[in-house]
Amino acid sequence: MASNMFSIECPHCGRSAVKDDYYKTDERYILCLKCGYNYTRTIKSSTANSLEYTEEEYVGYGVFILVHRDGSSKSMMLNDALTAEKLEEYKRTYMDDHVDQEKSYLVSYENGIFTILLGNPPENFHLPFKEFREKMIAKYGELEYDFMVPLG
Repeated sequence: MASNMFSIECPHCGRSAVKDDYYKTDERYILCLKCGYNYTRTIKSSTANSLEYTEEEYVGYGVFILVHRDGSSKSMMLNDALTAEKLEEYKRTYMDDHVDQEKSYLVSYENGIFTILLGNPPENFHLPFKEFREKMIAKYGELEYDFMVPLG
C-alpha cells in the first residue's frame, strides 16, 4: 500500500497531529500524540464497482507515552476521561523498573487544557501547529508541497 504521512493541525487541540493517507484506497488515519485525538477511515467491504468505508473518531482526553529502557515504546490514546483507577494503574506502570521515566509521560486533555500528570513531554509538545510548522520549515527548508509538513 502507498501512503503519505505528514503533520497536520489537530482538529481537536490545534497542535501537531500525524496524518497517514493511503491515497490509492482513500483510507486514512489521524493521530494526535498531544491530546489523544484519533480518527480512522478504513475499507469495510468492497465490490468490483464500489468501496464501503467505516469511520471511527475519538476526541481524545490525553496520551500516555511509555518508553522502555530497551528503546521500545508504546503510545496510548486516552479515549475517555481519566478515572482515578486508571491514573493509579498508569502510575504503577510508569514506576516499573523497565520504564525510562525521563522519556515517558502522561498528559490529560480536558476542556482545552493540558495537564502533565507524569514525566516531561518533549520540547515541541506545547507548540501550536503554526509554530511547529515554522520550526520544521526552519529545520528542513521550504516545503515542496504546502500541505505536507514534516513529522519532526
